[in-house]
Amino acid sequence: MKISGDAPAISVVIVCDYAAGGEGGWGDIRKALAAMAAQDFEEPAEFILCESEEFRENVPADLSAVLPGLKILFVRGQSAYELKNAAAEAASGEFLALIDADCVARPDCLRRLVASLRNHPEAAAVCGKTIYPEKALSVRISSLLSRAYIDPGREGPTSFMSQNCVAYRREEYLAHPMPTHMGGFASHVQAEELWRSGSVVWFDPMIQVEHDFEGWSMERDFRRNRGHGTIRTRLLDPSLPYAWLVRLGRIGIAPIVAWKIFSSWRECVRCGRGYGIRWYELPAAMAASVGINLLEVPGMLAAFRGHGPGRSNFR
Repeated sequence: MKISGDAPAISVVIVCDYAAGGEGGWGDIRKALAAMAAQDFEEPAEFILCESEEFRENVPADLSAVLPGLKILFVRGQSAYELKNAAAEAASGEFLALIDADCVARPDCLRRLVASLRNHPEAAAVCGKTIYPEKALSVRISSLLSRAYIDPGREGPTSFMSQNCVAYRREEYLAHPMPTHMGGFASHVQAEELWRSGSVVWFDPMIQVEHDFEGWSMERDFRRNRGHGTIRTRLLDPSLPYAWLVRLGRIGIAPIVAWKIFSSWRECVRCGRGYGIRWYELPAAMAASVGINLLEVPGMLAAFRGHGPGRSNFR
């Protein structure tokens, strides 16, 4: 792989959106960078690690040794969306890939992202598949229920997008940057804007990353933030799908959660096998979806009160 070049085909942005600034976060970054160094991509590529100014003095000195040619960009913003937007502005590639630091990309990830964008000129962005590496049933179920929402069960257009592993035509990203005023779980707002502009978000299940799984404390944190984002984004943008339910007030939580559970059941049937769920494990996954989706309710209530999602490792 050619690291950098006069005209990189793709700029890859790595951002730590979970447990930033700690030893765990730096360890995640090292693993993400090592995975980028092992890519089988043969075209020029640019790699940008974007971090907040507050951590300038804490950045480990060995990161550039993990991925030679790495550019480290420091910005005043603190949220993951602010960092990603700033890095997109600084990037120079035709395509822009975003990889969260707690994800390890397969060696063919960049090659497939670029090929998919070239093969589908109607697509503004291409998302890959996120899985958890552990084999325990509870972790496989969590992987399915938390990561399959973008997965139509095959390659094709998707209504949602994941920031774990996605590549854009950079001009499309710059025209529709991540919304920095809606919290950290608002990527569906960008996806909606892309669809409204006439573009397509494409899903390719052959593009895969392994997402670190730190147990059920991470799952609770994720779900609380996801519930908060569901409500807050629709309070701020009433044109989003199903925003009329939010206008009902807190009573709207019941049908929203019911719809999420129903959607999870569909994902179990549609995608279960692709996330390692055997047919006889589907009842357990569908039962677990009830409790897992209910974990979003505290975040929803906080959004209705005008509060943040609470203490969180997400930024």
